[in-house]
Amino acid sequence: MAKKLFDEGAAAYLKEDYKTSIKLFTQAVKNDRKYALVYSSRGLAYLKLKKLKKAISDFSRAIRLNPKYARAYHLRGLAYEKMGDFAPAFQDFDQAIEIDPDLATAYRSRDSVLDKTIEDRLQMEDGDIADHLAAMRVAQFSGDVILRDPEI
Repeated sequence: MAKKLFDEGAAAYLKEDYKTSIKLFTQAVKNDRKYALVYSSRGLAYLKLKKLKKAISDFSRAIRLNPKYARAYHLRGLAYEKMGDFAPAFQDFDQAIEIDPDLATAYRSRDSVLDKTIEDRLQMEDGDIADHLAAMRVAQFSGDVILRDPEI
């Protein structure tokens, strides 16, 4: 019964009827609570609907049921990335790659998260530099003594 419901849920998902697929995957889970693929598939439908916490919960359940399920790690990483939570996203992409070195999408996702963290860090540094320059300018016009950095 779980397999039939899963197949129906997958068909609804492919038609982009994510709400129906979630209902069918939920029924499949009720019939077989150890069906990791159903949790992962339902998580993917939640991800499409931007229900990120539910998606992460389902991907985590799939991983608990099958710790070698590289695709579930990758998908959970995508959900973390969409939440802006880059550290666990990076860890999940890394774990997916460790389990399945041929999972090309995990490499692309990991690179994307790495680029975002570098970009965020550069923006913070740009903000710090702008604040510093503004303070220097205020100090210069107010007659305050500006201390020079001997390394500059």
